[in-house]
Amino acid sequence: MTPSTDLARVLLAAVRLTMGTAGLLAPGLVIRRLDIDPTTQPGMRYPLRMFGIRTVLIGAELLTPDTRRRWHAERLAPLVHGSDTVSAFIAWQLGDLPRRAGAMATAISAVNLVLSIVNLRSHRPEPPRRRFAAGLPRRAPRCR
Repeated sequence: MTPSTDLARVLLAAVRLTMGTAGLLAPGLVIRRLDIDPTTQPGMRYPLRMFGIRTVLIGAELLTPDTRRRWHAERLAPLVHGSDTVSAFIAWQLGDLPRRAGAMATAISAVNLVLSIVNLRSHRPEPPRRRFAAGLPRRAPRCR
């Protein structure tokens, strides 16, 4: 992979790590950014922490040197961010989130979706094959 093809993956990982860490360690801050008063909605801390850790772990997998784990995270990213985008848009349209916060949440999720698709399209269609461990014998080539 070249640095230019890695850009979308690294940006997506950075967004996930930042937003996930904020949700996990500072859910009140995230709640206020959504124009919700954390004192009137203290239960919001639970789902933010729950999704915060998931977001951190998925972000970390995008940066792992293990190519098979990274490929798996890259393949799941459009589904995760597509679902996030639809959920944010529905919450915005139903008035579950204030207007500005709903637009912001939808936009952030949509940018993540675009990054995940750009990243996925920059790779070959199959995950890298596993390599044999150092001590395992390789099969002898077949003779014709």
